[in-house]
Amino acid sequence: MLKTHPLLPIFSVLALFIACTHKATPENPDAWQKIKFNLNDLDENGLRSPANGKVAVDYEYCIPAKERHWKAIKKIDPSAKLHRESRGRVGCVDGNWLVTGNTHQINHKRVLYLIASQDFVTQILENFYE
Repeated sequence: MLKTHPLLPIFSVLALFIACTHKATPENPDAWQKIKFNLNDLDENGLRSPANGKVAVDYEYCIPAKERHWKAIKKIDPSAKLHRESRGRVGCVDGNWLVTGNTHQINHKRVLYLIASQDFVTQILENFYE
């Protein structure tokens, strides 16, 4: 009969635990630089408070005019709206689509960070609908 080391079950469980441990990817601080408005003004609901009441911040950015990029954004941001024919204040060029969204959502800062982390997004501006 084959004899096993008495600590083998412990080592097996430990090896399995180490193999299954997920290491979080560190944040890229450069992504935050793409967001061109102050996130510190927002409360936990993604609203800021002017004298006459709380409002969400609308934002806009450009993405390459490809469905795969739009699908990636929609997975991140449920508030995202696609504007294929508009340039927006951000100035989307030919071959790009304008995307708008707003901060009144759960985890608004994380959503903005994940959008800014996309290599095809160069900047995110506040949208004033001028």
